[in-house]
Amino acid sequence: MPARINHNPHLKQVHRNLTLHYAEATKQIEHLSSGSRIDRSSDDPASLYMADTFKAEVRSVAEGNRNAQQGIGLLQVADGALGQLGEIVQRMQTLAVEASTGLFTNEQRGSLDLEFEGLKSEMDRIAKATTYNNTPLLDGARDFAIEIGPSIASGNDLVQFNLNDMSAGGPNLNIGSLNIDTVKNARDSLTQLQRVEEQVAEERNKVAALHNRLDMNSTTSVSILEKLNEAESNVRDIDVAQAMTHLTRSQILSQAAASLAVESDTDIDQVLSLLR
Repeated sequence: MPARINHNPHLKQVHRNLTLHYAEATKQIEHLSSGSRIDRSSDDPASLYMADTFKAEVRSVAEGNRNAQQGIGLLQVADGALGQLGEIVQRMQTLAVEASTGLFTNEQRGSLDLEFEGLKSEMDRIAKATTYNNTPLLDGARDFAIEIGPSIASGNDLVQFNLNDMSAGGPNLNIGSLNIDTVKNARDSLTQLQRVEEQVAEERNKVAALHNRLDMNSTTSVSILEKLNEAESNVRDIDVAQAMTHLTRSQILSQAAASLAVESDTDIDQVLSLLR
């Protein structure tokens, strides 16, 4: 085999292999330091697209879950107010029953009616003062919509509801003109107060049903988020044991190639020996 000065194919081959091994080791170190198998699109374009899709779904579901939690807070405020309205109506029924008996004088019945009127005013105040984020809840003036997921096309992820006007003088309850200043008026009031009690209970049941739905959605969303995060991790994250194996292999091969580079200088040594 002739001795060469300008070209040493053995040394060039060792250099090429060293470059490949160093590049592979650098790549594995980069992946291990980031914890990700895909640091750039060139690593695996299809997997990167899939991982980004999972990430977008995670964000949408998480935001929907936050919306559901806000909706639960709104409903809890409404439920507390409706519970208080129910107690007021029960007190008004008690006063009406008292005023219906002939054992009270007109003056005493007037005192009962004074409290009765005060309770109606309190119902009006509660209906106007019950707000969530400065939005009145029990004035019947608006519909509510809560987006609890990303599926806008199907409409299944949009919870829509309205809460009725629960003021005493409003069109729904309509007891603003009731009074118990006479036995007749007190007895007539009992029938309407029974209807109002049923309406308040019905409204509270509606709120409870919505609350349970949003609670169930929140539980489901947490489970979905867990699975989506797991799916993204399976696609995007690096297998540390496998990466360490590849890194060790590349380092061993690099060291072997570096050692063999000395042996590749044989041709140079032969030429130099001729020149001595």
